[in-house]
This record gives sequence, C-alpha cells and structure tokens, in this order.
Amino acid sequence: MGYLFLALSVLAGAGKGFCGKKTSGLIKGFKGATLSNLIRMGFCVAVGILVVILSGDLGAMAQSGPFLWIAALSGVSTAVLVITWLVSARKNAYMLMDVFYTLAVLIPLVFSWIFFDERVRLTQWIGLLILFVAVLLLCSYNNSVKTRLTPTALLILVVSGISNGMGDFSQKLFVKLTPEVPVSVFNLYTYLFALLTLAVFFLLIKSDEKIEGAVFRKIVGYIAVMALCLFAYSYFKTQAAGYLDSVLLYPLSQGTGMILATTMAAVFFGEKITPRCLLGVVTAFVGLIIINLL
Repeated sequence: MGYLFLALSVLAGAGKGFCGKKTSGLIKGFKGATLSNLIRMGFCVAVGILVVILSGDLGAMAQSGPFLWIAALSGVSTAVLVITWLVSARKNAYMLMDVFYTLAVLIPLVFSWIFFDERVRLTQWIGLLILFVAVLLLCSYNNSVKTRLTPTALLILVVSGISNGMGDFSQKLFVKLTPEVPVSVFNLYTYLFALLTLAVFFLLIKSDEKIEGAVFRKIVGYIAVMALCLFAYSYFKTQAAGYLDSVLLYPLSQGTGMILATTMAAVFFGEKITPRCLLGVVTAFVGLIIINLL
C-alpha cells in the first residue's frame, strides 16, 4: 500500500512541476513568486477544508501540543520551498532542481536514523553515494544547457533543497509522534501555516517589482491545478510515510521524480537530452535500485 501511495504522490508531483514550469517564465521575482503562491495556498486551504469535511475529520481539527509545531515546521518549509522552486524554475534547467531535492533526502534519512532508529544499511549508503554522483553529472549537464550557476542561483537551490528535506522530515515526525491525528487534518494545518508564512513574506518584501494583474489572470488556471496537485502530492506522500522507512520512501520519491522531470524537460520544454544527461539519469536509476533492492 505504501508504494501505491508513493506512486500517486510522484504523479501529482509531476503535474505540479509541469504547471510550475509553464508559469515560471511569467513570474519575474520574489514578490511575484510569493503572491502567486499565496493564491495557490489559498486554493490548497480550500481543498483541505473540503477533504476534512468529506473525510468526517472535522472533529479532529482542535489540536495542540507537538502536533502544532510539527505542522508549523511543515508549513514554513512548504512556504520556503514553493517560492524558491518557482524562482529556480526560471533560472535553471528544470531537472537540476529535482537533483538538489534528491540530494536533500539525506535530511530525513539522517534525522529518522537519529530519532526513530530507522537504520540505513551499507548498501543503501552506497546507493546514496551513487545518487550524489548523478547530482554531479546533472549539474555539469545544467551548465551545458543554461548559463553557469551563479552564487545567488546556487544559494536559492540549496535553500530550496533544505526546505524540501525538512518538509519530508515533518511528515515522518507527524506519523511517528501524532499517529492519532488524521492525515487530512495535518495537510490542512500545513497549508494554513504556509499561507500565514507567505503572507508575512509578502508584507516584508521591499521591492519595486511591478505586479501585473493581467499576468495572474492568465496563470490562475495553472495555479489552481498546481494547488490540487500539491495537496495530492503532500497527502499521499504523508500516507506513504506511515508504511515505508525513510531510506526507501524519500530516495525513491525524489529519484523517480527526477526521471519524470527529465522526460518532461525533453518532451515539453525543449531541454536537449545529451549523453551526459542520460548518463546522469541512468546513474540515479542504478542508485535507486541499490537502495531499494540490495
């Protein structure tokens, strides 16, 4: 069942990524990225309320204690992720972002090992090392199809990867420490905290960036679909976290996502697939096989 939830999550993530890349060229800076994601989180909150009601979980909405700080960690991580993702999508080759997210699986792996004794076998560490080699290969590929990474673009990618890793770990914290709370409630709280965080960001950003209403009217449909995909991605991935250890769930999620991203980059966005790129993808695939089967 865990692999089924994971597959649904990966497919939803691919849909989210497609819509994000389609709209990224129209968003020029952090202020615009924050506003577009504010709208998206509004959609997510609306979907979350509907799911809670339909699931009969409305009575579980009154929460306190550890659940609130876990949901806050998830929400803040989500807010940082969606902003940096949208800015990175405009600056870098599409699949490079998934490479950094693949590398960030070390965060939930290490923390789950420390706090929940989810051991990582030697062969699985070897598989992770092979994934790191794939990262280096695809970073080199990025330099061949885009301009070389600037320090600012690299910093945004690193922050985005860390926020993704912390968001993943918050899911594991949730299923381990508050298993009595429905997943639908956790996801709704996540997007409420993300909405609040994005609102604070938007108010604090000092920028002369012009926000054009015509642009947002053009992309609002994509934003709505992204919200649905984001909710499904998080919901099913949290469900999978209750069945699979971190060393299986997160590398498999990011690795298969990276392979899908490569396919979409070539088919829909015209990013040339070079032998170096293929070698990087094959290397990542080998790493995933070692992690999951050996």
